[in-house]
Amino acid sequence: MIRAFSRTRVLKGPGRSDVDLAMTKWWGKKRPAEGQITKSISAHEQFVVGPWLKTFPAKIIRRAPVYIVYPGGALLLTYGSIQYAGALTAADDYSHRP
Repeated sequence: MIRAFSRTRVLKGPGRSDVDLAMTKWWGKKRPAEGQITKSISAHEQFVVGPWLKTFPAKIIRRAPVYIVYPGGALLLTYGSIQYAGALTAADDYSHRP
């Protein structure tokens, strides 16, 4: 997967050494680059969707059982319940006939 908007990891360790000596205490209170965006999509990037298209068929085949079993089972259960309720209603209506 493209990590276009990846975030930096939380850095642990001593304070910053690239700042002036008078500012080390102030910079020591700041958390080092947590959540800062380090890479973004370039306007000139040409192959943005290509890697997704290469892996798309394999993902569909791998995930198809989940996408078919749960919704298909729910639809089958709903349809069977409706047919059963309809049959019971028809039998009840038929039993009240003179």
